[in-house]
Amino acid sequence: MNDLSNLTEIGIRYLSNYLLSIVSKQKIYVPELSCLSPRLGNLLLKTIVNTKRIDSSNSTDYFLSLFNNSGQKKRKKSEVIIQLSELYFRSCLFITNKSISKYLLSHELIEIIDLRDCNITYEIFQLLTNYFPRLTTLYIGHTESKIDEKINSIDFFPTNHIDTKCFLIKPKLKYLSLEGIHNTMSNGPIEEIFYHSLTQSSEQIRYVDLSRNSAIENLIYIDCFKQINSLILYDILPSVIESSIDSICCLQTLVLLDLSFNRRIQEPQNYSRPTIILAKLIRSLPKLLSLDISGTNLAGAFSFDQSEELNYIKKELSIDEQENFTIQSSIAGLLLLKHELEFLGLFDVDERGSARRWLPAKKITGEHSEEMIVTSLSYYMERPSMLTHIMAHLFRLYNHYTIQNPFDAGKLVMDGMEKHLHDRSLQTSGSACLYYVVDLFQTESDIMLEKYNDYLKRLLITILNAMNAHLQHSPMIRNGLLTISRMQMHVPNHIMNAFEQTVTVLIKFISLYLNDSVVHEQILLHNALSVLNHVACSVDGQEKLFIGYAGAIEVAVGIIRRFLIKKTSCEIVEVAWTLLWNITDETPENCRRFIEDNNGLQTFHECLDLWSDKRDLVRNMLGLLGNVAEVKELRHYLVTPLHMEKFRILLKRSQQNDIEIPYNCGGILANILSDGLEAWTITSSIEQSIVNQEIYDSVQTWDLHRQRTINYRSLAPILRLLNENYPSGCIMWAVWAMTNLTTVLPEKYCTLVRNENGEPLLSQILYSDKMSEPIRNLTQAALTNVQRFYDPPVPMDIAPNDGLEI
Repeated sequence: MNDLSNLTEIGIRYLSNYLLSIVSKQKIYVPELSCLSPRLGNLLLKTIVNTKRIDSSNSTDYFLSLFNNSGQKKRKKSEVIIQLSELYFRSCLFITNKSISKYLLSHELIEIIDLRDCNITYEIFQLLTNYFPRLTTLYIGHTESKIDEKINSIDFFPTNHIDTKCFLIKPKLKYLSLEGIHNTMSNGPIEEIFYHSLTQSSEQIRYVDLSRNSAIENLIYIDCFKQINSLILYDILPSVIESSIDSICCLQTLVLLDLSFNRRIQEPQNYSRPTIILAKLIRSLPKLLSLDISGTNLAGAFSFDQSEELNYIKKELSIDEQENFTIQSSIAGLLLLKHELEFLGLFDVDERGSARRWLPAKKITGEHSEEMIVTSLSYYMERPSMLTHIMAHLFRLYNHYTIQNPFDAGKLVMDGMEKHLHDRSLQTSGSACLYYVVDLFQTESDIMLEKYNDYLKRLLITILNAMNAHLQHSPMIRNGLLTISRMQMHVPNHIMNAFEQTVTVLIKFISLYLNDSVVHEQILLHNALSVLNHVACSVDGQEKLFIGYAGAIEVAVGIIRRFLIKKTSCEIVEVAWTLLWNITDETPENCRRFIEDNNGLQTFHECLDLWSDKRDLVRNMLGLLGNVAEVKELRHYLVTPLHMEKFRILLKRSQQNDIEIPYNCGGILANILSDGLEAWTITSSIEQSIVNQEIYDSVQTWDLHRQRTINYRSLAPILRLLNENYPSGCIMWAVWAMTNLTTVLPEKYCTLVRNENGEPLLSQILYSDKMSEPIRNLTQAALTNVQRFYDPPVPMDIAPNDGLEI
């Protein structure tokens, strides 16, 4: 059955992508779609809406013409093409009152409508009243979730005239949410609309959410809901609730009551008589199973005498002194409970509410324990400002390594980050937690890492999405870079789960520094370049090409040139050259981009002139040019008097037996020499034979046992130069490189020599009559290193099996 559902979703996804491609700029009539059932129609609409919600560049509502043909003016009633029973448009700013009136009024089977965070106004009430006869569930208003700041939304109530006759009348409504509707003018007309809408739609109401409505100044009419079982009054001022407490107490069918308040957004307000108000609610609502008083003072005092407090409550509420109450509770107002609650919300309450001994509920939100914090994460998933505060408490558990279920908590953090992508504070707090989640993987086995492959992929994508959404926010970027660096350290293979997105986001961030208005400190640029360089080091072939296509070369050269102008931050320039060196390694197209598209040689000379004393920087630049020199089609760019003079000087440069710079420079010249005299176009300035002899002489002064920072993935670029017909300086450099590499790192490079068929090439050089004695000696040493690695000699004083019992 699941496979069938998956196939259906895949088919609808393909259909959605096709239809969106033809309906993005104009409405269209496709009568063949009428064969879809309401279930498939709902799925198609949901899929299209999800796609459009992600792609904010396409903000039209033409796609609704797929479901309804409204193009024929002579028709009194438009033609329904695909029947629908649900309209889920949450967070779709391209949906307006006009969208509903133009395309959807003929859909009489609609039962559920979600218009939260859409660009609609209160006039939608009139459309909803006159149409959609089967409507039972309605969500309207603005949630706490932040939307993309680049997109403008309109106020539900205009700032000028409001027609108080435009209210909602839906007697069959069972679920109603009017969340986050704020007053933009005098409260009087808005209060009147609320009053009529709620009372005229109250007959069958089971669920009402009036959260975060600043327009509400009293709720005395709320007792009209005779069958209600859930009432959400989150972030309604305590003064409003306190003045309407008698009306709330009349809702004896109530099972869930939410009176929580977010102190992080508004100035905290207190109830004047918290214990009595809470006790009165408990006494009046016998079916209550779920109660949330988070962010309030309703928990009362931390310490009290239970017997005295109970007597005081009985007296205040005129309860018979003989009536018994057996529930133990450290919250005085709950002493009147006749049964334990299923849920109790105590997050951020006064007087350490969640830290008290007796809390009569099976599930509790709060900050006192890990279990409470995790429950809070799950329960308040739709409230980003509360989530941010909860994540701050969770971070302390991670930071002190006292958390018992880090991966489960991390999953909830990712849930919250995915749901509230545009909330900067939440993303920053969440990413701080995920850093420690990654850190905990350092001790896990390969089997466990494989088990968590999807988890780690999701974590990486969550971090990248957060960085991409908040590129201008330094704390978020810092957390993201630290988390990715930690992944590279502990779970490096998992970076490939989102390789392209990682590269794209990093380049996008680095490119910010090409503008004068950049707000970030330079250390973040250094870190981003380092992370991208680490990615480049771990890939080859097509992945390296992608890094080039994504713009890494342009951005790196641009960064270098900016700091050249400032003549500062050599460290950042060094990292940028390291990145260029790595992404051009055995990647001719990236070498071409550097030379031909980005004037790379000019940048090289300017850096060399300014920072010639910076050893590591010069080494990195020459390493990159070494990659260029390995590309036959590009070598001619290097054969100029200016370049050649620089290379000759650097070839002879040695500091305390440091051969990195001369070695890289020798490689460049050796590749150029391998093209022969016909490619040497500067004979009038510099003789090829002179350069050849300079290489030959310089190489013989280098220490064969010197370890170097270079890391060859393949020896092919060096093996290519083992040709007896090439100039002696070219061959000398190549055999010295082979001998040095097989001497200092035999495990790696002896293996590469054999795997890449290097021994026959070395043997040809060894036995060639054209070779000098120094070249033959080096060649023999390289072959001996390989032979010794694969066939280590047996000590002469121990014969095979001597003294062993078999």
